[in-house]
Amino acid sequence: MSIARFGLLAVSMGAAMAVIALITGAAFFFQHRHIERVSPQIADAEFQRLRAQFADQRPLLNMYEPRCVSDVAGPQAGAPLRSLNTIIFDTRGGDRIVRIRVPYRFARLFGRGGFRWLGELTFLDDTEFDPEPIQLSLAQVERHGPGLVVDYRHSSGGQFIAWVE
Repeated sequence: MSIARFGLLAVSMGAAMAVIALITGAAFFFQHRHIERVSPQIADAEFQRLRAQFADQRPLLNMYEPRCVSDVAGPQAGAPLRSLNTIIFDTRGGDRIVRIRVPYRFARLFGRGGFRWLGELTFLDDTEFDPEPIQLSLAQVERHGPGLVVDYRHSSGGQFIAWVE
């Protein structure tokens, strides 16, 4: 095989791999993220339902002092973690609920150095909560186990809840 043909084959294979990666990434994005335009009343009802689900838990992350609460234990500390779930009511640029559910191994891939901004827990979207500073490591999440990670509300009405299962 000549060098020119080998080069053409390598470029073709690289282009094919890039297209496959792009399609796979787009499929992952649309499978794990859902956005819906809603009124503040509908958003409040959904967040009240979620808060009732976690009524017996304190969030791992205290957003009023953006750090972990050291004495919080999850309902099953040490249990295997399957998914990271985030629901955001984003009031910036139109009221919408953003639902994100990613496999926990995906969170491990992107959170190796820990999370320094609340927006890093949204992975697949840009919301009004992105610039909120936090200090959260994967080790803290794993020690905590399944349960509520953060429950936060802006004075503007935006809301953010994240939990692991």
